[in-house]
Amino acid sequence: MLAWYTKQLATRPLVTGMWSTAAILFTGDTIAQQLIERRAKHDWVRTVRMTAIGGLVVGPTLRTWYLCLDKMFGGGMMLSTVVKKLVTDQGCFAPCFVAIFISLNNLLQGKSMDDIQGQLRSDYINILIANWLFWAPCQVLNFSLVPLQHRLMFANMAALVWNTFLAWKANSPTGEQVKEVAVIGEKF
Repeated sequence: MLAWYTKQLATRPLVTGMWSTAAILFTGDTIAQQLIERRAKHDWVRTVRMTAIGGLVVGPTLRTWYLCLDKMFGGGMMLSTVVKKLVTDQGCFAPCFVAIFISLNNLLQGKSMDDIQGQLRSDYINILIANWLFWAPCQVLNFSLVPLQHRLMFANMAALVWNTFLAWKANSPTGEQVKEVAVIGEKF
């Protein structure tokens, strides 16, 4: 399976990144609904929305971002290069991308700008802190051990956990799980 995926990455990197990221967001949302939220009835519209965001936005954006990081700082895996990539990724990209993800998810739900601003005000900081706690260690591994062509795959595997959390958080009523996120942050 890995050999087939590697071949797909070599011949069709953008499309492969899109469908694999879409599959991860599909799985993450399904886990969020069934195992975390314990919904009696699966919300397929929500799952399709999360899958579309994954395939059409997250996958292409992350692929492009990883290419940009390598162009900015080189492809080496030395500690200084890893630190530069990590600081840029978590200091610049993550804050913007969390806001974009929350906003896009809400827009696709048909929510008003006031609703979007409300969720950003109530949830953004907690989601961003959780992002840093989760992704900083993942990205250290990704930038220091994983070759460029497999970084999206590594990120997708880690993202299964993150996207389950994000699907749950991004689709919860404004501020509903803020205390739970703060507790998660305190445990780290």
